[in-house]
Amino acid sequence: MFKNSPVALIILFVLYFPSSLVQADDVALAERIAELEARLEKVERLLDERFADDRWKDPILWSRIRKNMSETDIRKLLGKPARVEDHIFTTWYYHKTSKDHSHVWFDEGKVLGWEGLER
Repeated sequence: MFKNSPVALIILFVLYFPSSLVQADDVALAERIAELEARLEKVERLLDERFADDRWKDPILWSRIRKNMSETDIRKLLGKPARVEDHIFTTWYYHKTSKDHSHVWFDEGKVLGWEGLER
């Protein structure tokens, strides 16, 4: 009945064409999201490098430390330590000239304790 009918072709076109547009839009959107995530990661890395030396001086950041946080979590929070010592426990020192404050102790990569800046 509709085998060679222009109506059948129009119906097929209407049913198929929008879905292919949506799929193309989804692919383009996914590519754009991936591109933006890569750019954001680059900006975050640059900011981390730029402000890593001073970030540890913020007492609010020290108040966010919790036991069992990972070394990665602490590096993201406080930045790169000025000095690292590995003995019985690993200690990250943030103050360049003093062992008396601004350090974090780790055991097997997890926070055991810390002494940071007071508010």
